[in-house]
Amino acid sequence: MAKVQSLTAENLADHHGDQTGSKRHSIYAKEGSEGPSAMTTNPSMRRMSRFEGRPSVQYGRRMSQVSRSSVTGSSFAHRHIGLFPVKLQNTYKVEPDTSEVFKPGNVQGVIQEVLDECLDGEKYNSTQCRNLTQMLTDLIKSRVKDMGFNRYKYIVTVTIGQDCDQGVHVVSRCLWNKDTDNYAEAHYNKNGLYAVAAVYACYFE
Repeated sequence: MAKVQSLTAENLADHHGDQTGSKRHSIYAKEGSEGPSAMTTNPSMRRMSRFEGRPSVQYGRRMSQVSRSSVTGSSFAHRHIGLFPVKLQNTYKVEPDTSEVFKPGNVQGVIQEVLDECLDGEKYNSTQCRNLTQMLTDLIKSRVKDMGFNRYKYIVTVTIGQDCDQGVHVVSRCLWNKDTDNYAEAHYNKNGLYAVAAVYACYFE
């Protein structure tokens, strides 16, 4: 038993001597030394463990192209713009400006011009009157809108018939504001065809 203990002590001493005799040389050179012979162990320098934190490298991040709002606490991308209707504040304007009042005399000239352009040389045809009246009403409404009477709603009627020397009366009755609302009309009668066009303008408060 004692022999085993001495052998064990000797083995430990030998093992300790082997460890002290075989030191790992540092790869860092001391100050004032040059060349490969200066690669000795420096007590103040130690090898970095692979478990230690390494200096992090921060790369420049690209700016995001999505606009976000931090004031309301909600975020909306650019693709959501335009999906919500725009709400305008009420103007409480109950009558038009002097320059924007509907002018029957000017509108009558526009109606007469459209009738002369579209019906010149036409003859009465019962199968084509429906499409012809629709085309005339759309064209007259478009021309009147281009005149710039803001906040007006228009109703356009066109009546086409065959002229056989008969008497025809076109009558209308409206309930509106006489200070802001008005109407204009014009007529055409050639080649056995007559047409009466009227535009009713109602101011939208």
